[in-house]
Amino acid sequence: MKLPPAWKTSLLCATALLLAACTGTSGTTAGTGTDGRVSDEPNTANTAEVGAGGTVTYTITYPISNWNVLNSGGSTYSVLDIAGTLLPGVFTLQPDGTPALNAALMTSAEKVADSPQTVKYTINPKATWSDGTAISADDFSYTWKALDPRQCPRCQAANTAGYDRIKSVSGSDGGKTVTVVFDQAYVDWKALFSPFLPAHVAATYGSIDTPEGLAKSFNEGLAKTAPKFSAGPFKIDEVAGDGSVVMSRNDKWYGTPAKLDKLIFRLITDVSQQPTSLANQEVDVIYPNPQVDIVQQVEELPSVRYQVTPGASMHLIWLNLNAPVMKNVALRKAIIQAVDVQQIIDKTIGQFDETAEPLKNHIFIKSSAGYTDLVSEYEYGIGDVEKAKKTLADAGYQGIGSKLVAPDGKALPPLRFEVKAGDQLRASEAQLVQAALAPLGIAVQIATVANTVEAAQQGNWALAVGTVSQSPYSATSNIPYYLSCPSGQTFCRFNLNNYGNPEVDKLLNSALSAPTAEAATQMLQKAGKLVAADYAVMPLYQNRSFLAYSAKVGNLRENSLAFPTYNTEQWGLLATS
Repeated sequence: MKLPPAWKTSLLCATALLLAACTGTSGTTAGTGTDGRVSDEPNTANTAEVGAGGTVTYTITYPISNWNVLNSGGSTYSVLDIAGTLLPGVFTLQPDGTPALNAALMTSAEKVADSPQTVKYTINPKATWSDGTAISADDFSYTWKALDPRQCPRCQAANTAGYDRIKSVSGSDGGKTVTVVFDQAYVDWKALFSPFLPAHVAATYGSIDTPEGLAKSFNEGLAKTAPKFSAGPFKIDEVAGDGSVVMSRNDKWYGTPAKLDKLIFRLITDVSQQPTSLANQEVDVIYPNPQVDIVQQVEELPSVRYQVTPGASMHLIWLNLNAPVMKNVALRKAIIQAVDVQQIIDKTIGQFDETAEPLKNHIFIKSSAGYTDLVSEYEYGIGDVEKAKKTLADAGYQGIGSKLVAPDGKALPPLRFEVKAGDQLRASEAQLVQAALAPLGIAVQIATVANTVEAAQQGNWALAVGTVSQSPYSATSNIPYYLSCPSGQTFCRFNLNNYGNPEVDKLLNSALSAPTAEAATQMLQKAGKLVAADYAVMPLYQNRSFLAYSAKVGNLRENSLAFPTYNTEQWGLLATS
């Protein structure tokens, strides 16, 4: 389950104060135009003088069935990559993790009052959508209403945090000044409106002044139709029959004109084939989940540069609380006790990054100031089959070690472990879990699926590997994963396993109103301890990001918080290419 941040500054998915430490590059080769691993500073890696014109082809992995990046069904890595070139946002997260005002779009954005909290945004007077419509307060207002469950209960928002605390959005100066007033304090206000959607396009699908009209435009119109609009350096010309997306320079863009003539996002769903496509110069950029064989293949390629960096996300195993057999906490605890996380690391990412180690927190990655070991006391990932057997026996399970029988006398069915087709890393992890649980009498059925997010939403699973993305906005970032779903819903946002704990909810909501990031961190640490005690998600390790690209491409660099496409207007072909 490759769960993104759902646009990493707005749907924000995880931790506080991680900043530069989580995204620094490392390696052996520096400088522009050379082959091999890049070791430059995060914000300047692969900086180069590039010429005007030319085409770069960037690989995407996931077929697109929902184009709305702010929708829970549309916030996939492929859409996030593409949205980075199309949609405007107030702040952009830089590769070192720091938020920077989008100077092309905004003149200013600042909090001007505390009681009530008020934020004032000033939009560049020249900023327009690609059809010539001015970017205005109307776009801010539509995005707020669609992402606020009070305004649109049926909008399938990936993250509502912050928007559900806004009292009003109003425009002045011809819509170029936007004033946002909150009815509750919101510590992460810089996370909002990054990105935002075009109100005038949404209005073509029905009224945007009613809950019904908002839901229709947000869940259907903007989701099912490939964007004909852009407020970025490129615009979509064509969605090809093979799922690839062809873009050309957006001449109505108000920022520095893009260097490239065209940018193509080519769909290659089998990540094992992506290095071959790079070697054959069929594509110029690949951005797969790092896997041992893929990294090794790329290391041998001439005229290719690459970055392996500690990513801004956690790698975890989700236990589906919608599955009847998984509702028993003793079974979940036994599963987590039996799995050896260090063994998983040693046999997967540890083979190409010896610094990888078990993650011992659900909320913070190790490079964050809020990180502390919250799982060891609950015996997470210790690989102790005997302790797991005792947990099951104490809870009344029978057939331990042969064929497990639940306390109600029913045989435990095979646990379905969903893995994306072609993802060897997650397949290997599923196989290791399968082997770890066999001595308990638990059978694991590994099922490959085309889209793990969509498959998880169908609910027919027990285990899945997921990614919880991070951001500097600590209070906001955990909401999509750990805040309870509304009554009657089996999943919401990215809470696909239907986790819920009222005490965790209180702490998450209190953190949103914290006066400082430090105060929010303390509340989130308490929430993390409660999450650990519920045995619903098992942290494995901090993800690694892997970006590989032709040495002829300049100014492309890894940005695990905002995706490499955060600066496509700067991309180009080296002048000597």
